[in-house]
Amino acid sequence: MEVLTISGEVKKQVELPSEWFNRSGPKSLLWEAARCYLANQRQGTAKTKTRGEVSGTGKKPWPQKHTGRARHGSRRSPIWRGGGIAWGPKPRDYSYELPKKVRRQALALALTTRAKANNIKIIEDFELGEPKTRELVKIIEKIVAPLEKGEKVLLLVDKASDNLLRASKNVSWLDVMPAAQLNSYQVITHQRLIFTEKGLDSFLVAMGS
Repeated sequence: MEVLTISGEVKKQVELPSEWFNRSGPKSLLWEAARCYLANQRQGTAKTKTRGEVSGTGKKPWPQKHTGRARHGSRRSPIWRGGGIAWGPKPRDYSYELPKKVRRQALALALTTRAKANNIKIIEDFELGEPKTRELVKIIEKIVAPLEKGEKVLLLVDKASDNLLRASKNVSWLDVMPAAQLNSYQVITHQRLIFTEKGLDSFLVAMGS
């Protein structure tokens, strides 16, 4: 694969490991990995109050008999306005883990899909002298042009500097993250991937390649 300069010219050629960029396997693993990632992002803090937790009187609304109305024992009952909620959500932990081999294969399948579509680029290491959004966008557009409407770009670096993060903050279609933290969900939700040279090295080291 070609390594490009920030001006879009070819700098040299490198070979991507087939272990990560030319893998075969069931596509259902991508669904499993995405489901696990989203479940682990859930806070699980939703909670409603039961009839024993809502504020209100404990007095019986009216006598049990001889009123002609239905029997009621408490205004905090779920059938009363302002009463407790029956079978409402309670705080819980939605997170779970996939086996390591499944996570790694899902990531490899996602990267393979992007690589076969020629949507993975490698760029030389660069640093922004100032957090200039226009300068960063100019570099990215030279690498991935033409960028179709709705597509998102993920820039994978060794270490994300403050200038780089600040410059990318105002670009809705661009995200920056350390390559060593890459997961299959990020690959699935970004149509274009750009590795810096050091970013690719740090990804392979983190994956044990």
